[in-house]
Amino acid sequence: TASIIYGLADILGFAESTNLIPRIMPYLGVAHIIGGIMFGIAMASAGFCPGTCVARVGAGKFISAAGVIGLIIGVLIYNAIQPSLVEAGILGSRQDLTLYGVLGVSYGPLAVAWGVLFLIFALIADYVDPAKKFYQEKYSFNLIKDEWHWALGGVAAGSIIAWATAQGEYLGFSGALLALVAWVADFLGHPLSNVVPKITEGIIWHAGLIIGVLPGAFLAAIISGKFKFDPVPPAFAQGVPMPQVKMNLFFFTRFVGLGWTIQVDLLLMVRMILVFFAGMFLAIGALIGGGCTTGAFLAAYPTLSIGSMVMSGTYFIVGVLTANLIYMGRWSRFIEAKKASEEVYD
Repeated sequence: TASIIYGLADILGFAESTNLIPRIMPYLGVAHIIGGIMFGIAMASAGFCPGTCVARVGAGKFISAAGVIGLIIGVLIYNAIQPSLVEAGILGSRQDLTLYGVLGVSYGPLAVAWGVLFLIFALIADYVDPAKKFYQEKYSFNLIKDEWHWALGGVAAGSIIAWATAQGEYLGFSGALLALVAWVADFLGHPLSNVVPKITEGIIWHAGLIIGVLPGAFLAAIISGKFKFDPVPPAFAQGVPMPQVKMNLFFFTRFVGLGWTIQVDLLLMVRMILVFFAGMFLAIGALIGGGCTTGAFLAAYPTLSIGSMVMSGTYFIVGVLTANLIYMGRWSRFIEAKKASEEVYD
């Protein structure tokens, strides 16, 4: 949708007057590959990206709070290692490479064709989705309580991306996370000077973007009646082989002589640790590679940026390979649980 909006604005000549001039994600070379590999492994392991990690917390999947903590730590680690990455030549090289520039054609017509092409891909993917046979409910026109059709959700997302562009901003949740952490760190007197030397209006705008995800996800889950505490996603619980073991940990106080027993669910512990480290590597990978699934794919593909194609192509390929390794031989159980796992997005 965003690609078609940008393209039509360019063709019809109102792109400049409406500020619908997309920001080009720069080409970062090897940084896309390194960041994409880290992001792809983490995304496939945990089953979320930075924005959906925060959304899961708002929708009652409180174990994802470990992922949010990991995301914050990942931002702090990136701030610490950024100068070393520049010295090593991994970061620093930035080029405005675009598909229309490489092909030597006008942006508008190619952007419209690009948007139509992705619509065709989406229709084909929806048609061949093996999990569709397990979907019981039908789509309806109740946009408040029922699940949205993917096409309607796509139009809404694309329109929001274009709306952000018209405001002179760029939609991306890894950048929004960086902005929020930098804003808070600056307020506490410890600015992230390596990556955010100054708190600007744009930084505050992006910080508000990630803050808004929590109440938005909470309201959506409450209104749709799908807010529930679900510590381990069904797809992970059914797809990952692990005995349902509860460990009894005995604690005692040395001086008083009192003791108590706490039962710890092994699967829950594994999931929490996985989510934490996934969040950390998602943040580091996205910041090295130039964006997440929103910033380097949804919002960047309509700009026809070569950098976004390299970054997203890397993490999607690595993510698919990682998921196949994790769920090898158990895809049928994973697909059966896929619908229940996706309820957080409804």
